[in-house]
Amino acid sequence: MSLETRITEAAQAAVRRIDEDLRGRLAALTDELTATATTVGAEVEAAHATTTAELSQRIEDLSADLARRDQRLADLEEQLARDREAQARQVAAMREEADAALAEAERALAEAVRQASLQNEQGRASALLESSRLARQDVATHVQALAHAVSGMDEATTLSEVLDALAEGLASQAPRSAVLVFQESRARIWRRQGFPADAPGIGADLHLPDHTDLTAILDSARPAIVEADGDEPVLGLAALPDGHQGLAVPVAIGGQAAALVYADGGDDPQALPPGWSDAVEVLARHAARCLETLTAMRAAGYARARKPAVVVPMPPHLRVVQRPTLETSMGDALEQAQRVARLLVSEIRLNREADVMAGRAAGDLGTRLSDDIERARRQYRQRVPEAVPGRDALFDEELVRTLANGDATLLRTGS
Repeated sequence: MSLETRITEAAQAAVRRIDEDLRGRLAALTDELTATATTVGAEVEAAHATTTAELSQRIEDLSADLARRDQRLADLEEQLARDREAQARQVAAMREEADAALAEAERALAEAVRQASLQNEQGRASALLESSRLARQDVATHVQALAHAVSGMDEATTLSEVLDALAEGLASQAPRSAVLVFQESRARIWRRQGFPADAPGIGADLHLPDHTDLTAILDSARPAIVEADGDEPVLGLAALPDGHQGLAVPVAIGGQAAALVYADGGDDPQALPPGWSDAVEVLARHAARCLETLTAMRAAGYARARKPAVVVPMPPHLRVVQRPTLETSMGDALEQAQRVARLLVSEIRLNREADVMAGRAAGDLGTRLSDDIERARRQYRQRVPEAVPGRDALFDEELVRTLANGDATLLRTGS
């Protein structure tokens, strides 16, 4: 046997041994893997069974929890429905109560408005009646003063007494008045009332060539309406505010002006009473007749004597007129001051009624009506003498009573 054959056989035998060895090892490894796989499969199946059981229990627990939650939610929804129903019933009841209360409030408000309107109308009517009554009293007072001045001029026995009575009558009819007497080329101030302190005083002479307005009235011997002339004094007396007017009436004797009367409202023309210009002209014309009579009697050699107080028997149906004096007691003066205050304040309430009500509600009555109150205060001071005790307090009390309805704080105008 050749060497090559032996090598080939030896190689084949070695390959068979290796193959057998490998097959044996492979069989052993296969058996080992099979055993291992069997063990692992059992473990996996056991683990899967355990996990499945746990998951099933967890799912059951979650399902039970979800069922409980669903039940709780259903209970809550049912409770919410019951609460909503109860709330709806409560809201409906409250709405019915509110509607009833609102209807009652509306009825009460309507009744209050009706009562307030009725009281307001009654108050307005009362104020109007009171204002009318006080106005009539005020006019009666001025007419009485006019009659008193006329009687005083009738009873005068001298030219000076006539002029004095004339001046007193003018003072009762206008806040500012003056009586001037013409003498050649000058006019002497006989009496004056209500003018500022820096105006020419009693006894002052006004040079006529320097006052064209005085000269024009003297030449015409006719009444004239006097208007403001800038800042220049009118008739040589005092300046007249823009838009205001005065009245100048010559006192003519035999067609020639011997004197002049002048009157105006000063700073407030509303202080002039109704018919004041007619009263001034009546006084001037009557003074002229009295002066003419006295001058004629003096020229004829007669002198007027005062008539003695002789009591003449009169039939039962006749009675001599006894004209009362204008001098009153202090009580009468206070009563007159109160009447004047009521008249002026009632006029404010009538003319500014809406502002009075608004000022009471807002608490700014004094500020809202300040101009009207100050104007009325000036008129009051012009009509009521300073000698009357508590003059200003009487006016303030009337403001509180009539405008502020008794509450003085409403009339405050600031801190």
